[in-house]
This record gives sequence, structure tokens and C-alpha cells, in this order.
Amino acid sequence: MRSLLEPIEKSIQPSNQEVQEVLQQLRDIPCTPQFRLNAEIQRTVRRCWANVPGAIAYLKEAIRTWKGIKSPEAVFVAACKEGRKPESAQVKSAAKDWFEWARKNRIVIAMSGEVVYTQEGQAVAVAEMMRRFPVKE
Repeated sequence: MRSLLEPIEKSIQPSNQEVQEVLQQLRDIPCTPQFRLNAEIQRTVRRCWANVPGAIAYLKEAIRTWKGIKSPEAVFVAACKEGRKPESAQVKSAAKDWFEWARKNRIVIAMSGEVVYTQEGQAVAVAEMMRRFPVKE
């Protein structure tokens, strides 16, 4: 019987070759201690296939920015299971969500890169506008 906490199998199953390519990518990530492949990693890659690209990027960012990682495998598995992405992707997603809200509320009319345009056509940095107009549901 399945645990309620286990992710439901996706309808898209990776091929063995796709899984092997991902495992090779993980092996090639320069980190200390060296990334070790085991049955749990392979299971996680298969079960959380849709989250694998974001989890790899998250792990690479963690290796680059965190003080020390005792278990890169644990970071990868958690990122896969929880659908984590690198900070930059999360920031972009937050800005996109804010823009949709701000446009519905007629605060801005357009967005291009890191800039939004007000009703008056004034260009303002997204971060500044997000600070001035926090989302109100």
C-alpha cells in the first residue's frame, strides 16, 4: 500500500537513458563531498521527474552559495520532492505573480525584463514597484 506522503507517479515516465543522463549530470557536479548515487537518488529521479531540472539547478546554487554542505544528496532529494528551484527562478516567479496582480488592479500596464510601466507610461524597476505596492488580496 502507498503512503499518503509519497508523490503520485507522473503519467510521464523517464526512459532509462534519460535517467542515466541525469545521474551522469549529478556525478559531474563538482562538490565536496563527492555526489554519491544510490537507490534513493534513482527512485527520486524517477518519481519526481518533472522537478529534476529545478532540483539540479537548486543544488548547484546551494553548492555555490552555502557555507558547507554535508550531504549534496540530501539537498537534491529534498529539492526534488518539494519542487524547489534556485532563488533566481523563485524571484522571477514572485515578480510575475505580482505583475499579474498589479495589472488586474490597474497599477501597471506592461512589464519588460526588470521594468514595469505605470498607467502614465512611467518606467519603474519591478522591485521598487513591488515595495511600493505590496499584494493585497
